[in-house]
Amino acid sequence: MRSRLGQWASLSFALAMAGAVLLGPATKARATLTLNAVETGGPTLNVVDNGPGDINPAVGNITLGNTTTPITFGDFSVLGSVSTSDSPGNNLLTQLVSTALSITNNDSVAHTITLMISDTGFTKPSPPVFGASASGTFNVADDPITGLPLAPNVNGNSAHALAFADFTNTLFGTGLKVQDFSFSTDTQGLTTATYSNNVPNTIVGPSTTPYSMTVELVFTIAGHNDLTSRSDSITAIAVVPEPATLAMAFSVLPLLGLAAWRKRRKSA
Repeated sequence: MRSRLGQWASLSFALAMAGAVLLGPATKARATLTLNAVETGGPTLNVVDNGPGDINPAVGNITLGNTTTPITFGDFSVLGSVSTSDSPGNNLLTQLVSTALSITNNDSVAHTITLMISDTGFTKPSPPVFGASASGTFNVADDPITGLPLAPNVNGNSAHALAFADFTNTLFGTGLKVQDFSFSTDTQGLTTATYSNNVPNTIVGPSTTPYSMTVELVFTIAGHNDLTSRSDSITAIAVVPEPATLAMAFSVLPLLGLAAWRKRRKSA
């Protein structure tokens, strides 16, 4: 009798394993970190995480070029461009971040570049509270041979930074606008101009998951100018209780402790 039970158990295990092989693992939401770049009237670029053009094989990271050798994109040279995502996220904080050491306009006239970075499959935090940030510095580019400035000033530069969350989990979805910031260099005579914008984590989204996050950037860079130390991000954190709620919770803790102490004393 025992041997027959053993045979049936072995057969059941074998069938279960065969079924697992045929059916495969349970389907999960897959992240698709993607970068799109377009120069107005010029070339386009599409790079997917670990696809052609991404020199860093790390998951959730798109790296174009490196910190010493720029890549050429139309009229621009881009140095040290990195986009990162930690989809599906975690319970406390998740981010989609895009940075670049420099974007240089090699032409003598202004050109515009549109850059979009997006990822899907975010499931945490839930519900999320969104914030965003954007910063960078416009400079006059120097002649690599003489070291002299190639342009008189930084007039004619502009930056438009947007950030979105989308609860249809659509790549480059724009369902919920988190940031819409614009900056232009309209001051005469300057050779450098810095901008910075921060949207605090105050925009609460629904508990629907998964969701996508996107950063969209439109830069117009004047002739022989560059944009350095660029950093743009969208962040989701967990819902934080109101200060009054926290104060009430902490005020109850001593009473709970006193009740527990009295209970222990009576039982003793």
